[in-house]
Amino acid sequence: MKMFHIFVPARAIAFACMLGLTLSPITAQAVQTNRYIDEGVQAPVRETLSLEDTIRLTLANNPSLYEFEFRQRVIDGESKTAALKPALNAGIELENFMGTGEVSGIKELEVSLTLSSVLQLNDKPSARLDVLSERKIQQEVEKKIRTLDVLGELNRRYIEALVLQATLDVQNDAEALALYTYNAVSKRVDAGASPLLEQKRAQAALAQAKLDVKLAQEGLQFALRSLAIMWGEQTPTFKRVEGKLFAFQDIGSFEMLSAAIQSSPHIELFAKQSRVQAAQLRLVQANNRADIEWSAGIRRLQGIDETALIAGISVPLFQQKRNLGEYEAQKARLDEIEVQKQSNVRSLLHSVNQALGEHTRALLEVDAIQQTVIPPLTEALDLVESAYLDGRFSYLEWVSTRQEFLNTRLTLIEAASQVHLSKTEIETLTGLALKTAQSRTAKTDIANNNPSKKLAHNVSMQQPSNISIRSSDHE
Repeated sequence: MKMFHIFVPARAIAFACMLGLTLSPITAQAVQTNRYIDEGVQAPVRETLSLEDTIRLTLANNPSLYEFEFRQRVIDGESKTAALKPALNAGIELENFMGTGEVSGIKELEVSLTLSSVLQLNDKPSARLDVLSERKIQQEVEKKIRTLDVLGELNRRYIEALVLQATLDVQNDAEALALYTYNAVSKRVDAGASPLLEQKRAQAALAQAKLDVKLAQEGLQFALRSLAIMWGEQTPTFKRVEGKLFAFQDIGSFEMLSAAIQSSPHIELFAKQSRVQAAQLRLVQANNRADIEWSAGIRRLQGIDETALIAGISVPLFQQKRNLGEYEAQKARLDEIEVQKQSNVRSLLHSVNQALGEHTRALLEVDAIQQTVIPPLTEALDLVESAYLDGRFSYLEWVSTRQEFLNTRLTLIEAASQVHLSKTEIETLTGLALKTAQSRTAKTDIANNNPSKKLAHNVSMQQPSNISIRSSDHE
């Protein structure tokens, strides 16, 4: 009886993008599209969940991203304080009273009522506001970096769930093979063609295969829960995630990635820090010119029963000299930022180069296994099965060939996982995912507004099984 092959060659698996990250800051649009979080509606249990769905849920309900909203409020409050004019101070001063002799009691009492303040020179309020304004812009870049980190972690958990789904498929196929093997061996034992030992070993292998399926199912449930925790769900409202594990997207050359690093949020942050520090330096320079303290008031002279006006000013001396140390400190911090930027660029280049090397290696491994390893192993499994049933090969040869085939499929899954994980790392480091965020979100929104496209979008895309088993397995 011939074997029924449902293995799909590598070339039949398209090189299409599946796990490209959609990384974007928190926006009102993202909040509006998430009716489960924002409207307080419990999400219904769905068979599958797409990557775009998980991104929207995470962006709409992740505390580490909302943190920046409160940071902006802090700066807004500080800006109101910085824009205030110097305070007016009212004072009263009593002299020459409660003494002895001629100044006993209040006979010579002098009472002064004063009003004082400060005249700020060199437009210091504007300089303070400039510092806060630059800090606010800097926080926008910090929010981009935090978003990259959060959704990078989301993507890794999504990939883990996708990998465990594929692993579960392999374990299910392994159980089907173990069941078929047990039935085939039992027939030979009943016919007296094989010893009872082989049946017992086949029975133990079947029990182990069933255990492996249960372990894989439990692992998948924990992975789905870890994914759902990203947006605050402790009990997942979905059973699987969508995606093609063996569909890959071109990540580009090292030259292209190195150019992308120069405009990535990680490097952009140094530019914003430099602007903040430059504004801080301008504030220090504005402080080189001392403020003028003034006071004015009226004095009552009790001894002669007269009233007089009083006024005064006060100016600190040598203010620029006293401010020199602060200026040098701020200037050193500004120069340090440029050095840190160059160091960070080199560190990013090294990390991207390593991730790109891992990505290339994993791609080669996937292609080699699909093209040159699995096809002959599939044929070998077919041949050794037929030979065992004909009494020409031993049970051990059949089992070892079967296990080698299953292990190769697991190795293939692991290699595909490394392709996607390294791509995620590259996108997080370079910030390339942020550039595709708007177009990807727009496409998703269009699909959600089109009933036919929405239906197609929610269809689970499962990897075809690579196993080769008889059509009469479950008879």
